[in-house]
Amino acid sequence: MSANKKLVAVAALMLVSGLVHAQSQLKVYGYLESAIGSFKPVGEQSVTKVQSGDMMTSFLGFAGTEDLGGGLKAEFALETFIGVDNGANIQNQAGQYWSRTSHVALSGGFGKIALGQYDTPLFTAGLSYNPFGSSMTYSPTMRHFYNLGSTSSAKLTNLSQTDTGWINSVTYETPTYAGFSGIVQFSPKESANAQNSNSYSVGGSYNGGPLSLMAVYVDAGTSPKIGTAAVSAYPTEFRAANFNASYDFGVLKAFGQYTRFKYYDNAPLSVGKLAGVTQANVWQVGVSVPVTASGRVLASYGAAKYKQVGDDSSDKILSLGYDHALSKRTGLYAAFSTEKLSDFKGGRALAVGVKHSF
Repeated sequence: MSANKKLVAVAALMLVSGLVHAQSQLKVYGYLESAIGSFKPVGEQSVTKVQSGDMMTSFLGFAGTEDLGGGLKAEFALETFIGVDNGANIQNQAGQYWSRTSHVALSGGFGKIALGQYDTPLFTAGLSYNPFGSSMTYSPTMRHFYNLGSTSSAKLTNLSQTDTGWINSVTYETPTYAGFSGIVQFSPKESANAQNSNSYSVGGSYNGGPLSLMAVYVDAGTSPKIGTAAVSAYPTEFRAANFNASYDFGVLKAFGQYTRFKYYDNAPLSVGKLAGVTQANVWQVGVSVPVTASGRVLASYGAAKYKQVGDDSSDKILSLGYDHALSKRTGLYAAFSTEKLSDFKGGRALAVGVKHSF
């Protein structure tokens, strides 16, 4: 082969390689975090621990996209929660390894359609409108919504009764029009049993300048257990209405949330230290205040009022923290949380930690 032909062949290979790279992308990413602190669950004794994922649960992920042409893309993501403190895999409520998400999707000008395990609108709203985000230890909202059994120091009950992502789901996200967008999610019961039922959720949001708003409605059914899972991924029928707002004033960002959970009359909720819950009203207010170019002070207060069979109770949580960025990927934090549940001795959490994204 002549030198010119060799050059043409090499150029062709480089062109094909570039096109393939442009059309298909694969990435490995994740978030690792660990802290040391003193943790006292409500009604229990204080314990010193090295604990993973207090500000956000650590995870490892693989994701890819392929350009199909005409603005259409194929996407996938596989993510699993991990415990940095002991190297453990943290499974979801269905007992599966890919506990954070596992889905394939098509996206384009029409929006995005995803099938598999996908974040719920309630979880997205919950983390987006409080200063501690998805923290299962310091965010009052996350503490009241979820009981994932992996990071929180003083969990009481799981009001949402499901994971942060619904398994066996179909999710549609609309494009954004003039700041408005929407999401619809459906998870079939996958059972012929008349006692099981489908799950639905719908959400809408607006983002315009410093103002952000979001509302979510959930009608959750039940499903049978999956394999050897300890509990069903959808164990309790409930309805929830959720409203959220935030406003960035520049000198601080303010957050507010309100959610009402209503459980079916024939199935009151009984989890953790609470029994016979028929309704729960949950609210949270908070601020994030930048104090330096790299640091911000976080404060959040939230409460849940429970209507119970024969009795009522309340749970109040105050959290304070300082988050400091060492770089775009690495940061340090210190946080404190105190909690008071009716008829029980208070709980608290105090820790300092390091976090890294890759």
